[in-house]
Amino acid sequence: MNLQFAGKHKATIADIDIQSLKMGQTDVVPAVCLTLKLTLANSTLKMLDPTLLNFLFEKGLPAAAQQQVLDGVPVVSDLPQLTDAAMALGALNWDGEQTGATLKIYQGVTGDQDITLADCTVRKVKVEPKEGGAVEWKFEVYTADVDEHTIGALGILKSLTRDIELDPAKALSAQQREIQADPLTPEKALGKASKRGATAEA
Repeated sequence: MNLQFAGKHKATIADIDIQSLKMGQTDVVPAVCLTLKLTLANSTLKMLDPTLLNFLFEKGLPAAAQQQVLDGVPVVSDLPQLTDAAMALGALNWDGEQTGATLKIYQGVTGDQDITLADCTVRKVKVEPKEGGAVEWKFEVYTADVDEHTIGALGILKSLTRDIELDPAKALSAQQREIQADPLTPEKALGKASKRGATAEA
């Protein structure tokens, strides 16, 4: 799963759950879990699985008939009709989580009140295919990277619609992947320093 909603997308903030996260024996830090709902084109299903779109949607009416029915209305998808499987299954819960995401909630016109939540976990994804080529998305966004001011700003947004943008975690460089796979311990650091000293003396 690799969700990315680039650019502004209308989302309803269906629920806001203020939580706390215990760190160590005594420290407690604030956390928040947002439930978001969006309606998007069915092409976005490819973010979950490349085969899901054709499993849930089909062409249906011939293109000429579609154009006549939707004359003057922008075409949402070239696969607008639900398959028998989609009608039988209804809304689908998608397993798995996505970590390291960044959620931006746009407010106002100046950008001064925009809210950016980093180090987010996207979870409990549910998609419901709709006749006509649309999909209703519902998912949770959890993060402990918040302060009291941010929680206060989020608290008044429940049930409201805002433009949002969701970016996945940035890909690690080769050096970062190497560090994660083989962390630098104090012993290794001393060993590298000794090797550099021996090379310099030679």
